Amino acid sequence: MLLTVHKIDPFADTDETLTPSNSEVNDRAENPIDEPTKPASELASSEIDEIHYLVSSRHLMLASPWFRRPLTSDRYIEALKDPSDGRYHIQANGWDEEALLILLNIFHVLTRLTPATVSLEMLAQIVVLVYYYELENAEVMERDTVVWIANVKRTVAIPSSYCRDLMLWICISGVFNMSEEFEKATAVAVKDSTGWIQTLDLPIHQEITSSIEHSRCNALEHIISELHRQLEVYRDFDYFCPNHSYYSFQCGVFLFGALTKYMERWIFLSPRPEQPFLGISLNGIANMVKDMERLQQNHHLNNCCGGGYNQLCNLNSKIGGVIQNALTEVKGLKS
Repeated sequence: MLLTVHKIDPFADTDETLTPSNSEVNDRAENPIDEPTKPASELASSEIDEIHYLVSSRHLMLASPWFRRPLTSDRYIEALKDPSDGRYHIQANGWDEEALLILLNIFHVLTRLTPATVSLEMLAQIVVLVYYYELENAEVMERDTVVWIANVKRTVAIPSSYCRDLMLWICISGVFNMSEEFEKATAVAVKDSTGWIQTLDLPIHQEITSSIEHSRCNALEHIISELHRQLEVYRDFDYFCPNHSYYSFQCGVFLFGALTKYMERWIFLSPRPEQPFLGISLNGIANMVKDMERLQQNHHLNNCCGGGYNQLCNLNSKIGGVIQNALTEVKGLKS
């Protein structure tokens, strides 16, 4: 067993002992299928590291109501000093070692040991602790978090696709009430996720993931319903071309056949996709429509009605308009 000691307070009366996680924040958004990690229950005691933070109970209680509860109530074993070393003992599991050290240094006003900037990854690790130890509105954290957030906003863009960093942004912006970033990040999740988003064990409330999934499914249902509705319009033997009535039959045949082929290719025809639309994203549909546009351009199939250009009979504009309208209607969540 590897033993690490961080002596934060030279007159420490408390030992917070961390058993760290055997992996960093999960990476399952980018890599859905990971090699299974060895369960903690199967690790031999000699394999489990311990990290000790020697700290002041007064600083812990002043900073966080979470620490104040066990250290001031006889109902908790943490309120009793261990006779062997005369210290209070608090257990912690799974936290990032550096993130917890930064947090405890802030509690003890060790400003020279507190980094001026942190990465998006480290900020997310700290946010996990902020949420767990109930520090969202803690005065002790305010100065540093304001600086860290400003730096991350300046240096790390919110991703335009569903990935691990996007989930970090949703977590950070949600916990710190960053309304603009939260709305933008959740909008990306709605448009680019292909199913229920994975929270990576971050403090992202279920109502957030539920709302994202609900918005995604509603938008996909609207698009697929509109495609089937438009297909029925073209299927009608008495379809009327809004631009050249003389070519109504040819126009209907062309558009019905083309849309049928594309919907069959996209597996939207039969069986018709149903909620929760696993494996389908709004951005994925938009990309399929772009491929349709390129294919029609290559084969000079942009329009019908005698070969002359007719915007009203253009399949690209019809289907592209449905998709674009749906994407425009998608909004991120309010924090």
